[in-house]
Amino acid sequence: MIDKNKKSMSALSDDSLEGVAGGFGEGGAIGSGSFMSNTGTSLNIIVNWYAGADLYGNHELMVVVSASSGNLVAGSLLNGVELSVNGMIYSATNNAVNYMGGGMTTTPLATFVIPNVYGTVNLAAVWHFNGSYSGVPIGNVFASGTAYV
Repeated sequence: MIDKNKKSMSALSDDSLEGVAGGFGEGGAIGSGSFMSNTGTSLNIIVNWYAGADLYGNHELMVVVSASSGNLVAGSLLNGVELSVNGMIYSATNNAVNYMGGGMTTTPLATFVIPNVYGTVNLAAVWHFNGSYSGVPIGNVFASGTAYV
């Protein structure tokens, strides 16, 4: 990964995501989608993307990277989640995960908002988990896909 292109992003709270799925500002939603990793375990990341426009036609892409797992305790990590958007690398401190509920759950790790993005967008997300899950050592959890903005 190219450090000179890395930009630090802060994670948004769950409350700040509430209005996004329904549309962006007055311009409205353009599209949305998701993709996920495949670690071979029940621990994976899900990447949800939402594209929208404002009244002036400016496009914006919001990407939410979440952990999908059963019981999991993982601390927050500075630059613990990285997102590549057409080769530009953004990073964020991931939210801590503390789930001991028994079933599967999805926990938001980080949210990225990228302005002025248009067309077909190649996305790749990495969570630097660096631990073990169900006795399986897992370093980075990786998922890639395409968004259409």
